[in-house]
Amino acid sequence: MAPGSPSRGGTGDMAEVAAGVGRFKSNYAVERKIEPFYKGGKVQLDQTGQHLFCVCGTRVNILDMASGAVLRSLEQEDQEDITAFDLSPDDKVLVTASRALLLAQWAWQEGSVTRLWKAIHTAPVATMAFDPTSTLLATGGCDGAVRVWDVVRYYGTHHFRGSPGVVHLVAFHPDPARLLLFSSAADTSVRVWSLQERSCLAVLTAHYSAVTSLTFSADSHTMLSSGRDKICVVWDLRSLQATRTVPVFESVEAAVLLPEEPAPELGVKSAGLHFLTAGDQGTLRVWEVASGRCVHAQQRLPGPGRELTHCTLARAAGLLLSVTADHNLLLYNARSLRLRKQFAGYSEEVLDVRFLGPEDSHIVVASNSPCLKVFDLQTSACQILHGHTDIVLALDVFRKGRLFASCAKDQSIRLWRMNKAGEVACVAQGSGHTHSVGTICCSRLKETFLVTGSQDCTVKFWPLPEALLSKGTGPEGGPVLLQAQATQRCHDKDINSVAVAPNDKLLATGSQDRTAKLWALPQCQLLGVFSGHRRGLWCVQFSPMDQVLATASADGTVKLWALQDFSCLKTFEGHDASVLKVAFVSRGTQLLSSGSDGLLKLWTIKNNECVRTLDAHEDKVWGLHCSRLDDRALTGASDSCVILWKDVTEAEQAEEQAKKEEQVVKQQELDNLLHEKRYLRALGLAISLDRPHTVLTVIQAIRRDPKSCEKLETTVLRLRRDQKGLGWAGQAGWGQRHFQRLSRMLQAATFLDFLWHNMKLPTLPAATTAPAAL
Repeated sequence: MAPGSPSRGGTGDMAEVAAGVGRFKSNYAVERKIEPFYKGGKVQLDQTGQHLFCVCGTRVNILDMASGAVLRSLEQEDQEDITAFDLSPDDKVLVTASRALLLAQWAWQEGSVTRLWKAIHTAPVATMAFDPTSTLLATGGCDGAVRVWDVVRYYGTHHFRGSPGVVHLVAFHPDPARLLLFSSAADTSVRVWSLQERSCLAVLTAHYSAVTSLTFSADSHTMLSSGRDKICVVWDLRSLQATRTVPVFESVEAAVLLPEEPAPELGVKSAGLHFLTAGDQGTLRVWEVASGRCVHAQQRLPGPGRELTHCTLARAAGLLLSVTADHNLLLYNARSLRLRKQFAGYSEEVLDVRFLGPEDSHIVVASNSPCLKVFDLQTSACQILHGHTDIVLALDVFRKGRLFASCAKDQSIRLWRMNKAGEVACVAQGSGHTHSVGTICCSRLKETFLVTGSQDCTVKFWPLPEALLSKGTGPEGGPVLLQAQATQRCHDKDINSVAVAPNDKLLATGSQDRTAKLWALPQCQLLGVFSGHRRGLWCVQFSPMDQVLATASADGTVKLWALQDFSCLKTFEGHDASVLKVAFVSRGTQLLSSGSDGLLKLWTIKNNECVRTLDAHEDKVWGLHCSRLDDRALTGASDSCVILWKDVTEAEQAEEQAKKEEQVVKQQELDNLLHEKRYLRALGLAISLDRPHTVLTVIQAIRRDPKSCEKLETTVLRLRRDQKGLGWAGQAGWGQRHFQRLSRMLQAATFLDFLWHNMKLPTLPAATTAPAAL
């Protein structure tokens, strides 16, 4: 027996593995799905700040800001990508434009299209905006044209030409009496169009790069333009002249003029004009127009993907929304810039997932990003955790559920703690690997150590300092520094997986070199090698009940190994591609595996049977984790979806039992009706029980009785459509099967005839002499 192995009996005989005390599972059902709802582009809040509108491919999604749930998803009939949209100032009308050059006007609260018309543009619509009265809509196209539409009387009012390249920005003058329209295209200037004169009134030139936003003051006398040339320009709308140029020292994607009222927390102490910028530095900054200086700036967080791509203000609600380059949406109080809510719009490729909390109330997601996302399963609230500076590759959680660990491409590991309020903070960090850290595992009995595996082919053992075992979230001075106690070169290629045994005395490693190895902790002494896979290993897992190790490989198989003699006990084949993750369920009697074919498979160890194949993902399923009560499972995949699965075995068994009991009662009732010769009532019951022979017997009995025979037609007419079609469906199925058999036979005969006529047989030599007579 391997040193330090669990105290249970030997594992050479698989009878012990299969002799689980828990029931077998038979099926999982999707309980909840966390899908992408925003993939870049425009976002817009309604005037109340209760709803968020954003683009996701062919749909415009409408989010409830209180819960973060998608209330409605609007898709045009052409099912083409949405290129632009805008919500009217009165929040009643939404207009979308698709790549098929169609405009759709929506009654968005009902989810219905009220009007659909051609955009007339010769290229897709790139931008659109309503006027303050919600009656006129301006569209700017990739063809350089600007068009104005009356959305109340349904006709086009203006067509302005002259802008070079794509018109990516349009905005109406805030005073509807002025009837002015502003647009910007590829020439970095802002054109002012007069709706009364149907001509270009002025061309405003001050920027040296693309103009990214136009915003107006509350008194309608001032306009602010921002650009990627790192300046913001203040314009007097009465004279259409630039009054001030403010250098902001970053490429600005959006600028917002703030209300002219004091806001001490933003550094706004006077009633003059102030504006807020969002750009490539990843922070919101407040500027004073009069002095041109920055009066407030957010703290910059580490890591890529922090650049801000959009910013919008809901004045009536006092809310400010900003969007980051990695599609995170951040909602702030507009007067203090205090963060109120966070939303993860798009996770790209999900690499790992874990349940969090003593009752698995939260989940943490590692995607193709340096940030971690923590979701509250009850309220859908999201926290975005910053700390790593490169993509987070793997996660693991300690037994109590509040302390969890992450490792990343930045060659570091971090330890996080969630308090009772559900807030997560980084409490420790460590570094020492020379390449990406691809796998991490926590101790199982107590919160005492971590083990990591890296592309540098080494494993490191990290003991946790006593300071982390206190009830607080960590020392006040910041994260504790972790130091590796032991380092061992374990394999010749990348280490893809590490697992700690339930007794914390053994370590298993799985590598790209097609082997798994068993080690004694804490000194990482080699105990044995598991050889047999034809390709690299992606996952290793210890059984929670027996001295057995499960391995998942790129050869499409899952294998079970005995820790006693390192022999292969069982092989599970069924995935069409690499098996990426494996987990024990049902107290070690079953396995749950996920693969790069997008499938989840449930296996019973005793008979090697694949009980169920679950197909809900569309790409590689990298993440798999089971809840502590073993009643739910969590998966994350390259399709950027996270799925929460619920064990529905008991529910399905109860439903099946109820159906059987109902069938028994109906069968007894049918027998009673036949015994009492009440054939007309027995006919419908026999049909519902799918008893064709009994139906035939009942009809024959009815035909022998003249009185009942007269009522047969009335009884048949009263049958439901599905009951009438039951017999015909059976005959149709029988006829279809035999027709298919005859078709296959005809094809085979035709092919044989073709071969016969095309065969070239050699000519037999003629006999020269007659055979000798006997």
